[in-house]
Amino acid sequence: MNRRSIYVDGFSHENPIPAACQLGGLVTTGAVHGGGSGSDPDDFPARFGDQVAAMFDRVAAILTAAGGSLDDVLKFSVRISSPEDRDELNRQWCALFPDPSSRPARQVSIGTTRPHILVQCEVLALVAGDGGGDA
Repeated sequence: MNRRSIYVDGFSHENPIPAACQLGGLVTTGAVHGGGSGSDPDDFPARFGDQVAAMFDRVAAILTAAGGSLDDVLKFSVRISSPEDRDELNRQWCALFPDPSSRPARQVSIGTTRPHILVQCEVLALVAGDGGGDA
């Protein structure tokens, strides 16, 4: 089994790391945020809800590149900048995963890595097969 780095268009880290890594069917992401490439504040929406939507879209793109989908997620570890934003996170979470009997596990903590990053997550997923898609 070979480890494979996953990159997606429109998203990157400022450090030399991929968006995710895949080994067989196991996929784990680095920090996925709702901004653009790197951590330039100008590439981030000002509204929390917009960053959440972009973050979830990025996770979906990463999983597609790994040969999977959001249905393959086992756990989200989410960091939010303010506890007051949890309601909006929950609203989008329930829209993305409407079936309470088939939701990934989730842990939320307070505090992100930069002031303009209002939300970020790390994801653990298990996709069928060995992936192999590229974005």
